[in-house]
Amino acid sequence: MDNFFQRSKENCISGILFLLPVLILLLLVKKVFGYFAKFGSGIAKAIGLDQILGPNAANFIGALILLIFVYICGYLVRLAFFKRISDGIDLKLKEIIPGYEKHKDMAKKQLINEPKVETDLPALIKFGDYWRPGFLTEQDEQGNAVVVIPNSDGSDNGKIYIVPVQCVKILQETPISTLKSSIKASGKGLLGYK
Repeated sequence: MDNFFQRSKENCISGILFLLPVLILLLLVKKVFGYFAKFGSGIAKAIGLDQILGPNAANFIGALILLIFVYICGYLVRLAFFKRISDGIDLKLKEIIPGYEKHKDMAKKQLINEPKVETDLPALIKFGDYWRPGFLTEQDEQGNAVVVIPNSDGSDNGKIYIVPVQCVKILQETPISTLKSSIKASGKGLLGYK
């Protein structure tokens, strides 16, 4: 029973630490958008757009101004002076908001689609009389090779072996993604790889 309460307490604390930066970000967005909506309300009244769009004109103009402002900030942050300011604010937020860096990295991964660099080479590794699909990760001058034999479910987990380089046959014409999909498909297509 104590174990249950301890796990419940840890889950609640983890949940709070997860939600805190998210809530702060939402409050910040609400405040910023509210400011731009007020500014947009004045512009909408000045140009008569509030007569056409009604009460939503302020939100529309505010969102448009915010989008333009974000776009301009994207250019400004490339300048060294503004980059230092941005980095300074970032550093302060890391100190103040728990989990800020983790959530920032998650958001960056969602926004920026960086290609994953694959360093392993697709290979067949000989174990006794059998060949197993895997990846060559490293080899040295003494004739040893480090290989990874992935799980059949296609996850990144697997077993690492150090084998003689003679037991490794590199599949030079086979892309890594093709070998991985073959492994996930219970080996279908492996016989045709070269």
